[in-house]
Amino acid sequence: MSTNINVYDSSANKLKSEEYEVNFVDEINLGLLHQVAISSRTNNRNRTASTKNRAEVSGTGAKPWMQKGTGRARAGSLRSVQFRGGGIVHGPGGRVYKDRTPKLMKRKALQMALSQRHKEDSFFILDPSGWESPSTKLASTVLNNIGITRSALFVSLLTEHDLVKSFRNIGSLAIRTPDKLSAIDIVMNDYLLITKEAFQQLVEERL
Repeated sequence: MSTNINVYDSSANKLKSEEYEVNFVDEINLGLLHQVAISSRTNNRNRTASTKNRAEVSGTGAKPWMQKGTGRARAGSLRSVQFRGGGIVHGPGGRVYKDRTPKLMKRKALQMALSQRHKEDSFFILDPSGWESPSTKLASTVLNNIGITRSALFVSLLTEHDLVKSFRNIGSLAIRTPDKLSAIDIVMNDYLLITKEAFQQLVEERL
């Protein structure tokens, strides 16, 4: 099934419509899309927050005072949680945040996210035939001519060095490769701009 997609020809500085053999879904399953998005957010957590328990803090292991006769509560170590400099009880650290999502679910969510952007006329393909050298000015001009004024996602191959160098300095733009593209990347940005070769790889390998 062929679908008309807006293509921006950077050499001619104009938009045109071309047919591509790609199937977009008509109905969006919000439940599935939400589940895949939450799974992606879970797997992207850094897990950097951590505290030390009483076995990890530095300090003496000697008993602070004798067991009986002082009138105070018994204590076995100054590294206990009730003392200053002691360990932390039930603090963050050591937890593994990982959620496995079936491949078919991720593939379906990616198709739905792309379909939604295409339905909203927020999905564009870039023909970089006239791109001769890195130019952030040219990249900004491309975005302005297309009408991308809010957050956008740019997808290109790693081998397209000039394009990556041109778009990476634009603050409101996120960059991904076709093999790393996920549904949440598309959902979190208002526009999607992808190069011809990157889109071809995406269709062949992941759609």
